[in-house]
Amino acid sequence: MMADEQSGPAVVVAMKGHPGSGKSTAARAIATALHCPLLDKDDVRDCTLPLEGLAAAGLLNELSYAVLWRVAERQVRLGLSVVVDSPLSRREHLDTLTCLPAALVVIVECRPNDEEEWRRRLEERGVAVASGGAGDGWHKPKTWGELERLVEGYQGCTDYEIGDVPRIVLDTTDPTVDAQMIAAKVVGFVRSHLACSQ
Repeated sequence: MMADEQSGPAVVVAMKGHPGSGKSTAARAIATALHCPLLDKDDVRDCTLPLEGLAAAGLLNELSYAVLWRVAERQVRLGLSVVVDSPLSRREHLDTLTCLPAALVVIVECRPNDEEEWRRRLEERGVAVASGGAGDGWHKPKTWGELERLVEGYQGCTDYEIGDVPRIVLDTTDPTVDAQMIAAKVVGFVRSHLACSQ
């Protein structure tokens, strides 16, 4: 877990949720609180922009996941805990993480209960990306309509059974809870599961 506390297994904090749900903000706060690397799928995907005309978007997306899982595996093999920021939209993605050697995987699912606030944040981010041109986030939905089409394209595969993987579900639109409070809640959740696993 924290660099100075790590005596048990490495912990993989796997973020889960749709675009604009507050995953990245929460992930940054959690990684800071845990003093561990943050691996963001979007960082990898953003680097594929020069290849966009040469390969199908789906192929580049899967390549981004493959790189993310490889880097996560390397960190875990070094005994480091990591926060993995991705939508975790398919069961096979979770299965890849749960197969990492000697790692406790916990899911932090971001579910915004206030749809209007979620929509506002998503579209605000879309305006920022559009005004800056290509670059960070060029592949993310920029409007609520784009998000709805993306979710529809998932055809329900994002709502899969997670088995016995510990999961905490957070309302990231609750105005009484900030990113540091979310991080503190997740750190407590991780610590309780580490204590149970020893």
